[in-house]
Amino acid sequence: DYFTDENRVLKKDPQQDYHLEYAMENSTHTILAFSRELHTCDTNDKSITESTVRVIWAYHHKDMGEAGKNYHGSNRGTKSLRLLNPEREEVSSASLPYFDLTNKDVPVPDKDTTYWCQMFKIPVQHEKHHVTKVEPLIQKGHENLVHHILLYQCSSNLNDSVLDYGHECYHPNMPDSFLTCETVIFAWAIGGEGFTYPPHVGLSIGTAADPLFVLMEVHYDNPSFTEGLIDNSGLRLIYTPVLRKYDAGVIEAGLWVSLFHNIPPGMPEFVSEGHCTLECLEEALGAERPAGIQVFAVLLHAHLAGRAIRMRHFRNGEEQKLLAYDDEFDFNFQEFQYLEEERTILPGDNLVTECHYSTVDRIRMTWV
Repeated sequence: DYFTDENRVLKKDPQQDYHLEYAMENSTHTILAFSRELHTCDTNDKSITESTVRVIWAYHHKDMGEAGKNYHGSNRGTKSLRLLNPEREEVSSASLPYFDLTNKDVPVPDKDTTYWCQMFKIPVQHEKHHVTKVEPLIQKGHENLVHHILLYQCSSNLNDSVLDYGHECYHPNMPDSFLTCETVIFAWAIGGEGFTYPPHVGLSIGTAADPLFVLMEVHYDNPSFTEGLIDNSGLRLIYTPVLRKYDAGVIEAGLWVSLFHNIPPGMPEFVSEGHCTLECLEEALGAERPAGIQVFAVLLHAHLAGRAIRMRHFRNGEEQKLLAYDDEFDFNFQEFQYLEEERTILPGDNLVTECHYSTVDRIRMTWV
């Protein structure tokens, strides 16, 4: 148990809180298993919470000798993890059918941000099935280019002619058919892996009420203005005819993308709140879901200025336990948080998305 100071000098911690549980070494691997309390009350230790943890690692190919520690050289790195994200029960999907929704040779413009929209038709029709897992299919080498992917349900009254072309989203010349696509049915963001639905839940496809035409929106992040990029990324949806007890949906809460939402430069902390009001949830759930909905996972999403996000939940004016939070938000590591226990959201509840930003390194206004 060591700690480091501002000069990056390692010092042995007088309070030893780490306990070696297991160790082994062969010609290729050294494995150490250790344990410690989440909160050690040691000022030299970082408390482990549900927030993102940046693990810093380094090693030398020789063991530490009498002279002390060997310098690691280039054998070092970092990895963002969410150590307390509960293990999810993985149901084998190797034998299940799937279909892919992928872009075909999309030319990514040499500009900072591009939203590309492409319409698809769900191939599974006439009989109800459940999607059990969604995996990102990111073109090799484009892991930092594809920032997030949203899947919207569109009007079922469209015809197959809308499948023939993609177009830049939110553009004056965007096809009118894209305007019928308002309901988000799935979201993925950079750094996240595939999303597996709980064993009793699935995304319904195949019935008249389910998505027939969907719009896939891909956000390309190209801050270096690289020219000539061609992308073929998308999503893979794995499904089953063995139906589950509940259908899955998506509720969006937060700050709408708007010119009215901006962050001044030079701010060490700037907080914005997005309110999903009790009137809104009463209208959305009151008639159709009077007993409420069950939340089983949350995806917290922000961009480069984001530092922390908190999803607050109120009922009858009293704040409940946080629905989800990340006080150490990492732009390059955005994955779903699976809740340990499902949370009921009732008509008349209130959700507040609290977003913390930092713009200390910026000299111009940030438009969100």
